[in-house]
Amino acid sequence: MKLVLNLLVTAVLLIGCQPKEVTIQEITSLRDGNQENLISFSNLVLPKILGKEFKRFESGVDVDKKNEVHITYGSNSALTFNDASDYRKTNTEYHSLVLLRVGYALALHQFHRLSLSFSKPFFIQGENNPDAEIQEAEIFRTTISKPELDIFWENHPNFDPFKAPKLGDKEWDSITGEIQKLWKVELDEFSRVKVE
Repeated sequence: MKLVLNLLVTAVLLIGCQPKEVTIQEITSLRDGNQENLISFSNLVLPKILGKEFKRFESGVDVDKKNEVHITYGSNSALTFNDASDYRKTNTEYHSLVLLRVGYALALHQFHRLSLSFSKPFFIQGENNPDAEIQEAEIFRTTISKPELDIFWENHPNFDPFKAPKLGDKEWDSITGEIQKLWKVELDEFSRVKVE
């Protein structure tokens, strides 16, 4: 009886402690009520969207002397559970999802361009150091202009980026194809990642 009670308490605690999925309604409510300060809003909403994957938010002037938002996200583990053949595809799809979620959340704020970086720790073996050490590395960065994001959302007013996409879903494939045509790849180091 005591064992059953302990298992029941453990199950309730585990279920109750699981992170809650963020919804479009929650983000819309936050977005519509916080249109003044981009930095404080981003520091409020990005941890909700990205959870532990949120690393940094920066706002500055880009090469065109206009306001650019730069967000860095990624896993905090050097391990990966992706198959080597799917590593690029899986991470590019996920990058699309993150871009759509972040772009939706920041849609009412004014900036010129959004830069999004995927960064994570890797086991790196240097020439001078035969033992592998863990180092953080940025492996994929894209930029997209705010006007292009605005047009995307005008063309897809009912798309919910917070609904988990289903593999093979035609709408999801179409949306990611569109967003990937709009972004400019600034850094692509996927070919240097060796998945074992």
